Amino acid sequence: MICRRLICLALSLTLVSILNGVVVYADRTGPLYEYIKVEEYDPRDFTLVLIPETVFPIEKVIKYEKRLNAEITVKLGEGEKETLRTLREGDLLGVEYRVRYRNERGETYEPLVYSIDYSETDRGISTNMVSSSWIKGYEFIKDNTEKDALIICWWPHGKRIQLFTGRETLVAGPSAELISGLSVQNERYKEATRRYELTWLREKEGLADDQKLKDVARMFCSPEGKALEIMQERNLLGRPLYVVASAEEFPEMENINRLAGGYVKVGRYYIRRFATTFEKDMVLLTQWLKMRGIESYYIQIYQDYYTVWYLEDQYDPSMQEALLLRFLPLGTGHGQEIGYFTPAFQSPEAHVWVYRFVPEGVPVRRINREGARHFGGHD
Repeated sequence: MICRRLICLALSLTLVSILNGVVVYADRTGPLYEYIKVEEYDPRDFTLVLIPETVFPIEKVIKYEKRLNAEITVKLGEGEKETLRTLREGDLLGVEYRVRYRNERGETYEPLVYSIDYSETDRGISTNMVSSSWIKGYEFIKDNTEKDALIICWWPHGKRIQLFTGRETLVAGPSAELISGLSVQNERYKEATRRYELTWLREKEGLADDQKLKDVARMFCSPEGKALEIMQERNLLGRPLYVVASAEEFPEMENINRLAGGYVKVGRYYIRRFATTFEKDMVLLTQWLKMRGIESYYIQIYQDYYTVWYLEDQYDPSMQEALLLRFLPLGTGHGQEIGYFTPAFQSPEAHVWVYRFVPEGVPVRRINREGARHFGGHD
């Protein structure tokens, strides 16, 4: 079994947040990387991924390459398994495909729909933000929620939910505070890279109000009662209200915690496939997790390895009661033991969830912890 640190550059913010694991050697003082537009497609001719029906017309699909401005060495793995991967100035860090559209106010945005990260492997690790799971989720929201419904979600989903469903989201972009607080180890590149990210994301996704994004983070990290108080303070409870949660929130927990001032710890293992069949892998992997006392977890399945997300300090009541962990597909999740939100939609592999707020309350759900362990596909 090989456990390693997966460095994901799929979202614009992520490289900045993982630079603690990077050593920079070059003398330049600009941003560590740049996005370069390399191609534009007519959406009718774009076949890499299926773009679902949109509320606003898509003008172009645009391909950007993320290129390094300096040489970096990335640490992979831990302890005796630690290896180094050197990336040269000009090397390709990743590829982003964004869709350009104009909303009803004439504002132009380019939300991310597909990305490939080359920082860890030459073959690349892809992330599809319009996967079949998300398409089913968008269709559910569009067809089964009120037109004046408000959707609470973490910021990367906001613009796509607006584009594919026409529903309003509480936040639909990162905040300046989120970007300014991201960790960049090397002082020489820190401020320039943060400024570059701020400009890039303002142009492509738009920026959210600092306090509004912080309140979403606080809702997610709080027990249900406190989360409802925050919603009441923002006068959110007088209209149809839904929460969208995704397994994509697992790697975002550090950022969510930082804005919320919370302490919700989710750990992860990267484990290579080690048996001849998936069924044998799951038996061995379940036994391995049990030996480590891990009861609340979610397994994502990739071509060559598994990502296991698990709840750290799983016996700490304050951890278990965090609203986001009640929403996600962990042993403490699936909408268990909450009184005002009920599951309205779940994608087949539990990657995307939609919860409906019920003002009068709902019967508290409790499910068998064994049945709460989900094996999530990755499409």
